[in-house]
Amino acid sequence: MGHHAAGRGIWFNPLPWAVLVGTLSFLVLFLRHTPCVQTEVSQEIDAYAMLCYSDIQAVFRAEGLALGGSPFSGDNLSVSPLVGVLLIAAATIARLVGVPVGPFASDQDQVDASVVAFGVVTVALFACFLVWILSAARWGRAAGGRPSWDAMLVGSSLIVAASGLVSWDLLPVSLTALALALFASRRTAEAGVILGLAASAGTMPIGVALAVTVAAGLRGGMGTAARFALPAGMTWGLVHAPLLLASPGAVYRFYNGAVHAERGYGSLWYLLELWGVEIRHAGSLAFVGLALFLSCLTAYLYVTRRRPRVGSMVAVVVLSVTVLGASFPPQASLWVLLAVLVSRPLPPELIAVTIAHVGHYVAIWGWLSGALTPAQFGPYGVYWGAVIVRTAIDAWVLVLSLADIMDPHRDPLRTPDSPDPLGGVLNDGEFAPAAAPVRG
Repeated sequence: MGHHAAGRGIWFNPLPWAVLVGTLSFLVLFLRHTPCVQTEVSQEIDAYAMLCYSDIQAVFRAEGLALGGSPFSGDNLSVSPLVGVLLIAAATIARLVGVPVGPFASDQDQVDASVVAFGVVTVALFACFLVWILSAARWGRAAGGRPSWDAMLVGSSLIVAASGLVSWDLLPVSLTALALALFASRRTAEAGVILGLAASAGTMPIGVALAVTVAAGLRGGMGTAARFALPAGMTWGLVHAPLLLASPGAVYRFYNGAVHAERGYGSLWYLLELWGVEIRHAGSLAFVGLALFLSCLTAYLYVTRRRPRVGSMVAVVVLSVTVLGASFPPQASLWVLLAVLVSRPLPPELIAVTIAHVGHYVAIWGWLSGALTPAQFGPYGVYWGAVIVRTAIDAWVLVLSLADIMDPHRDPLRTPDSPDPLGGVLNDGEFAPAAAPVRG
């Protein structure tokens, strides 16, 4: 077929094939995690060594949900509001299928309830994965308004196959992808509402919302930015309103803890500690550095009248967090994948990010299981190298995204017909005006 030919029929539609590949990939992911699902009280599982650890069952039991507890009770908020709702729904379904859930549940009953909860959350996250695939077909690279084959990059991603069930990050990631698809479809206010929900399921969407707001303000003016940011902020506020009324201190401590988190696995700060460099309040220092960097960048873009792509701004914020953040858990790789897909979905970047993050996924479990630690005389340099390579690749894509913003002519996703695949209403006025008809 020629470059301008348009294929018709199922063979040329990426949606069914991306969904099929994504379904098979998620099925393999689920089967790989089943050996680490505890079904007996006396059962001992080395999830780190088996590379199948998941927060889902562990947090469900730790929060006392099998005993009738709630992640919203007391003065501590341990999970984001929408994640807490998902866990409560899982406990309710466990009760409906006949598993004793309440204060008098035995230890085995609690394990049985956590198994049901793992299944419920897994099904919900699979639905989220499908939403991400379908959304990518709408905001990815396409011609003539047809679905984009970028959906296949999501469905076949090894990063999802590795980290998709470590935690529930597929929930905020999928909501963010859906919001970007709505924004690309010129539904600015609706995109703000969905991204506000995403920000109620995780903290990274807050940064994504700021990135989209900055891009909208620089290219569309304050009115366009407000049409997106106000619905996002109002939605976030409405979701948090019951918690703020019941225990505002718990909400404050949750987000204050996210901002000022201590250094953890997977970050350069953690490696510095291993090398004997003690840095107090690494999380606070990282947050201040990140805020200064993004503030200076925004001011520079405003003064120089730059018009950044939405995807490039999202990538800059997300990758800045992953490079400068105090920790990098394996599930954060899902956000890096989203950032690369909206900024530079090109073979070199995708291959490098996939290898680096899957390698980091394997290395961190080797470190936590003790196989790569000095205490067991393991090759601990493997873990150190994995962290350094992962950080270097993220920084490389970050620099490329910044270069695309500074010099739009080198941006591979900008074309004369589509200045921004995610731009939506921001693309208005960036096309050459049509010539007026000649009257004679």
